[in-house]
Amino acid sequence: MEEKYYQIGDVAELMGMSRDTLRHYEKRGILSPKKGQNGYRYYTSEEIHRLISILYQRKMNLGLSEIESIWSGSNTVQEIGSLLENRIMEEEKAIRTHHQTIARLQLAQTDYSHIQNDIGAMRMQDFPSVYVIAPRTTMEESINLWFTYSRNYPGLDMMYLYDEYSWQRRQGELKLEYKNTQLTLGRNLKEYVDYPLPQEPVMNNDPGLCVSTICASQTRIPAPEIIASMLDWADAQGLMVSRRLYSTWLSQGKHDGDSTWFLQIYLPVF
Repeated sequence: MEEKYYQIGDVAELMGMSRDTLRHYEKRGILSPKKGQNGYRYYTSEEIHRLISILYQRKMNLGLSEIESIWSGSNTVQEIGSLLENRIMEEEKAIRTHHQTIARLQLAQTDYSHIQNDIGAMRMQDFPSVYVIAPRTTMEESINLWFTYSRNYPGLDMMYLYDEYSWQRRQGELKLEYKNTQLTLGRNLKEYVDYPLPQEPVMNNDPGLCVSTICASQTRIPAPEIIASMLDWADAQGLMVSRRLYSTWLSQGKHDGDSTWFLQIYLPVF
């Protein structure tokens, strides 16, 4: 059977490629078209079949240098197998990183939705189900630990810092006393972190059901008047509340033109 020959334009149209890409493959030695007496380059059926394999390899995200090594014949079957195994691991790592990025986006989207819709509102809700990564640190230590854990364990940058306070009223004035800070990770984020988490989520003192609100604050420390509003709301509902409370910052940004901490505060009830 007479062999069929293809000109570069025919191949480009057949494969959905540009002529420049084909010429680049030629320069790299991946393709070797024949040169006719008229000076034109012609591709044989063998080259077309090779090109099908090359395009498939490109869709596997193999680089041109890797494809060159495959087609040069300098690699053994075992070496090519190892190359493909390494590329699979790289792709799996990229997928893992991509999933973590999506989880961060979804977490931020949820927080901003709560800030937009719930700021200033009082409601009853369970304390989030979390894993404690670092218990009972100070505010300063918690920031240093956040960077340390986040740097060493991918995904732990999604931790939240919960500051614990006690409160008391004296002569009508409400005062807060800072106790400690805990670094925590939400139960729903377990699959996205590379860190040995315990079997079950846990939070010191098990806050349980809480009065909760979101507020805009000029500092990381919630203003006493916000806590007073929560206490008044709880009293109006006939609720008995704990002498401790928890505050975490969902985000920082601008609010009414000022630099702002968006805090979510939890006041446990009995």
